[in-house]
Amino acid sequence: MTPRVSVVIPARNEAADIVACLEAVVAQDFDLADMEVIVVDGASTDGTASIAASHLAGAGFGAWQVIINEAGQTPVSLNRGLAAAVGDVLVRVDARSIIPTSYVRTVLAVLDERPEIAVVGGAQRAVPRDGSHRALGIARALNNRWSTGLARYRRTSESGPSDTVYLGAFRTGELRDAGGWDERFSTNQDFELNRRMSERGLVWFVGDLAVGYRPRSTLRELWMQYVRFGRWKAMYWSITGDRPRPRQLAILSAPVVGAGTVIALTTWRRRPAVVVGLVAAGAALGVEVERRGASDPPATAMGHAAGVAAIAVMSVGWLAGAYQGMLRWMRAGS
Repeated sequence: MTPRVSVVIPARNEAADIVACLEAVVAQDFDLADMEVIVVDGASTDGTASIAASHLAGAGFGAWQVIINEAGQTPVSLNRGLAAAVGDVLVRVDARSIIPTSYVRTVLAVLDERPEIAVVGGAQRAVPRDGSHRALGIARALNNRWSTGLARYRRTSESGPSDTVYLGAFRTGELRDAGGWDERFSTNQDFELNRRMSERGLVWFVGDLAVGYRPRSTLRELWMQYVRFGRWKAMYWSITGDRPRPRQLAILSAPVVGAGTVIALTTWRRRPAVVVGLVAAGAALGVEVERRGASDPPATAMGHAAGVAAIAVMSVGWLAGAYQGMLRWMRAGS
């Protein structure tokens, strides 16, 4: 019997997380014999491919394979998986994600029952890697609706049309007709694909379909990730002609408004106390955003402090990357 669903998992140096990802796929309340799992390894150096193969063997899937993508980039891995898929529906899963047991059944039902929907997915829910203050703070920051720019897929809310969803499930034939993932985008390729798929049908967000996500371990790694996010978001605007959403414009303009306010206040009668007060107010606002923005369990004072630090790293990192990308864009056009 040909598997009905193809689960495609791109992975690169994910030895620490691939087992939990695959165990969540095995735990689906869907007939495993009607599923194939394709792990596309982006030339890992930590044994990810062999770990994946050992866990897939004997799991009971209708089919499975591990493909090596020597190029390494995520969109190339996704397209390799798309080319190999035999299922009617392709479910994209991230190696750091932990899908709920109802995930495959839910997305398949939506695509079966709603022909006007082209993409279906849910929310991302960051899960602390351990019980440390740092891990809790990073997870709280990623689950914070304000620090993530009010992106719908970053939080659980009502189901409905969206500009993008986390991960995503597609009818395989429609995804191939659309050309798959754009390999020019090593980051932000999911958003770009969802925008193209929205021309073929609805991008549908399932509000109660929350997927666990294991975030970066350190603030340095988080900084590098968000600088990359910002840089590639600017590149996306440059290449596609799409423009920032209102929430993104507000974030991009915040440093300019803040700098102008500081200059105006310091110039007006040279009052340094005003600047100190402004900084204190900003710090207080950051603490309040961290405290109210997420629905995580209560944290200790150190956990809240780590959350504020993570929010600052994410926000400044994304801005730094976006401004860097826009500068490259303007220089290329001059």
